[in-house]
Amino acid sequence: MKSTLVPGLKAELQHHVVTQELLSTVYPGGPPVFATPFMLGLMEHAAARAVHPHLDSGEASVGYGFNFHHLAPTPVGATVVATAEVTAVDKNMVTFAIEARDEVDLISRGTHVRAVIDMERFLKRVKRKSPG
Repeated sequence: MKSTLVPGLKAELQHHVVTQELLSTVYPGGPPVFATPFMLGLMEHAAARAVHPHLDSGEASVGYGFNFHHLAPTPVGATVVATAEVTAVDKNMVTFAIEARDEVDLISRGTHVRAVIDMERFLKRVKRKSPG
């Protein structure tokens, strides 16, 4: 990874909530609000965007850990803005402050860690686990 991957780097992602992402669609009987897995995915995507320009050829980043809370409901049609800011870089581990907001509320806040990996080595590990 490049020396430019340092604390303070930020990325943002905007998303319009659609019916397929509602808890009531994923879990019948649930309320019609933005489901947690989709919200978390947006925050992870923002973190991946922050890292990507600072990777060397042959590298990628993968999710390693999360600690977050889903704080407020968001209805279909709302726009969610997910942000990620690098707070620490320790060898190949990159820690982020993550959050998501809709037009009214802070809907999530937490931390996320991504591991910078050597893609060739990683894919060899995947191949060893693949059937056949």
